[in-house]
Amino acid sequence: MKKLLFIFLLVSFILSCKDNSEKTIQDNTDDNETAQDSVPTVTGKFIFTEEDAILRGDDFIYNVEIDSLSRVLAKQIEAYKTDDFQMIPVKVKGRLKQSPRQTGIERNIELKEIVAILADSTINKRQE
Repeated sequence: MKKLLFIFLLVSFILSCKDNSEKTIQDNTDDNETAQDSVPTVTGKFIFTEEDAILRGDDFIYNVEIDSLSRVLAKQIEAYKTDDFQMIPVKVKGRLKQSPRQTGIERNIELKEIVAILADSTINKRQE
């Protein structure tokens, strides 16, 4: 009886070790995918003026580098604005950098991709 119990425990131990090695391989695969997509996704409210562009979240404020992608985003959010200084919620991917300017905002974000505009609908279009 003791031999049977010992064999059963040995077999269950070997099978449990096999499952752990497969999980480790899967975990390493997930880490590699995350490393390839290292550009962070940021959700916040966006405003664009001719002089500055700002992305503000719950616990951060970033200067947005003005380039062709930030101008495209500014044109896309125009349909959702009811006044010139309304901030529209967006989700973007971008590279964070230290700000070279002394504006009180320590970080810049260089936009890499526009993921989504998170405004409710175009019902609130500006009436001109």
